[in-house]
Amino acid sequence: MYVSIRDFAVLWLGYKEVISGVKDLGIEGFELYVGRNLKGEIYRDMEVVVSSGFDVSTEEKRKRFAEKLESEGVKVCAILVENDFGREDAEAEIKWVVDACKVAQEIGVNVVRINSIMRVKPDIPEENYVKRTVGCVKEILKRTSDLEVSLAMENHGFIGNKREFISKILQEINSERMGLTLDTGNFYWYGYPLAEVYEIIDSFASYVKHTHLKNLKFSVERRNVMRKPGEGWPKTAAPLYEGDIDLGRIVESLRKAGYDGDLTIEDESLGNYKPEERLTIKKDIEHVKSLLP
Repeated sequence: MYVSIRDFAVLWLGYKEVISGVKDLGIEGFELYVGRNLKGEIYRDMEVVVSSGFDVSTEEKRKRFAEKLESEGVKVCAILVENDFGREDAEAEIKWVVDACKVAQEIGVNVVRINSIMRVKPDIPEENYVKRTVGCVKEILKRTSDLEVSLAMENHGFIGNKREFISKILQEINSERMGLTLDTGNFYWYGYPLAEVYEIIDSFASYVKHTHLKNLKFSVERRNVMRKPGEGWPKTAAPLYEGDIDLGRIVESLRKAGYDGDLTIEDESLGNYKPEERLTIKKDIEHVKSLLP
């Protein structure tokens, strides 16, 4: 395993450029966001607007980008897209992911992180969203069957964090090229008691192809009870080394399941600090490095 970080987080820390920021932080790689036009276009996360400035929209630009990574000694651990299979135009979402898979193949990346359904309507049964996600993913896998690139669906959002929803999708797709981006904090954010979070992660460990390391902190009284999704957020966000979740326990679970990929830092507690205090993320990095098998 090795330490990585989201490109968004590097810019949130105040670095002007991702690759130099990654090198300054002393880590091996980063997760690359790719927009619909295959550029690091402006996007919003945690109410912060950033743009990585990367452009992989043509074969020549992808070649130059790969050469830049090699010369700098930095790797891209995964490509991230912010698709939503719940949108009306499913074909546009499918195309976005397919295009990202083709980019991944050309720059030497073997995982594309995807969403399932991000916006749900109360009058639509959950089973419909399962079928929608399964149909979209199967079509993507069909169109990219000649590529050595896997899809890694993140436990993300409301329906996307339900363990039953995730299980149904994985079982119905049943492909070696379909797995998970394990976000270590999102099941806890969703409201599962801490003890159940570990149980859920253990059950999905063999499907993990990519990670987002996150942590949260609740009062003792709220840790092991079922809570409403997003309770106390974002004030409940915590540095990786201070939250309730034992990341060492999770890393060990992944190791036992045969995972040997990235441990990608996504510390969403940074928004609770002043800009000049955010380089405390270096403590996160030290903590994650101490967990490496």
